[in-house]
Amino acid sequence: MSAPGQSMSSVLRRGRETQKLLDDFQADMMLRSRAVRRDLPACTARAVGRMLWWMSAVEPRDIVTASVKRCLAAMAAEGRAPKTLHNYLSAISSFCQFLVENGRLSTNPCRSIRLARLDRGVPCYLLPDELELALAVARKCGIWAEIMVDVSTGLRLGELARLRWEEIDFNNRQLLVSRSKSGRPRTIPLCADAIAALQAQYQLTGKFEHVFPARRTWRGGWRYIDQQRSQQSFLHAFAPIQNAVAKFRSCRGTGRAFHLLRHTFASRLAQAGVSLYKIAAWLGHSDPKTTQIYAHLQPGFDDEIEAVGPSATDRRPDDAAGGTLRLFDEDIEAARSGSDDGSDEIT
Repeated sequence: MSAPGQSMSSVLRRGRETQKLLDDFQADMMLRSRAVRRDLPACTARAVGRMLWWMSAVEPRDIVTASVKRCLAAMAAEGRAPKTLHNYLSAISSFCQFLVENGRLSTNPCRSIRLARLDRGVPCYLLPDELELALAVARKCGIWAEIMVDVSTGLRLGELARLRWEEIDFNNRQLLVSRSKSGRPRTIPLCADAIAALQAQYQLTGKFEHVFPARRTWRGGWRYIDQQRSQQSFLHAFAPIQNAVAKFRSCRGTGRAFHLLRHTFASRLAQAGVSLYKIAAWLGHSDPKTTQIYAHLQPGFDDEIEAVGPSATDRRPDDAAGGTLRLFDEDIEAARSGSDDGSDEIT
C-alpha cells in the first residue's frame, strides 16, 4: 500500500491512545483464538495498523466509512487480490467492533461497506508432468519427503510443520492431525508413496519429536535441531520449486505456492472417483460446500440424467423397470402414416 506521506510510527506515536487500544485489541483476540491459530491476532493487529497508518487515523474518531473505503480502493488499484481486500476489511471491522464494545465508537463504520463476493472458481492443481518436475526439484533441494507427504495427504502448511512422529501410525497406515484449522482432529489414510516418504524421513529425524524439525545452517551446510520448523522456513526452501514450475506463480488467489499441493491432492482424488464425502473428511473441511469445487473433476456418466429427456415418457413399461430402452419409433411412424387398410388414418 502506498505511503500516505508520513511513517507508520509517526502516525501511531501521535495517537498513543489508539496504539494502546490496538495492543488491547490484540490481547483480546489472543484470549479468543485457538492454540492452533496463535499467529492470527498478531497478523490481524498488523493489518489494522497498516490501515490506520494509511488513513492517518490517530484517534478512534478518525476511522470513518469514507476513509476505510478510500483505503480499500487504493489497495485494489495497486492490484491486491479480492481475498486480500476481504481480509483487510474483516480486520479493521473487528477492531472497530472492539472499539464499540469498549465505548470508544458509537457504531462500527465498516458495517455498511460491501465488497464483491469472492468467486471460488476452478481450483488450480498440478498435472502429472508438473508434479514430476516439482518432486525432481524437491529432491535436489533436500525437501523431497516434505513435498511427497504433503501432496499425498493434503495437509495444510501449518499442519505439516506441526506433524509429530507420535501421530504417524505405520501399522494401520494412517496419520492423525491433532490440531487443525477447524479445531477438530482428523485421520488421513497413508498411500504407498506417503509411507515411503515417511520411512525415508524417519531415518533422518526419527529421534526428534517433529517429523520435519527445524534446520539450522552454518558455514559447512545445515543440520536438524529438535524444534518445530517455521512456516517461513518451509516457504524459503520451497522457492526453487516455485521458480521451476510456472503454475505455482500463475495461479491467482488461494492455491498459489505451497497450498497448490493441497489442491493437487484433492483434485487427483476427485479424478479417481473418490467420493466428495471422503475428500472433505481427509481435507478437514468443516463446510461440505468447500469441497464442491472439485465436483467437476469426478469422472463417469450418471444414467439417471436420462429421466429428464423428452423421450423419457415414450418408453415401454419394461424399459422403465430397467430393461432395454426401446422407443415407440415403429408405433409413432405407423400412427403418422396410417394403418395398411387406411382405416386408422390420423386427421
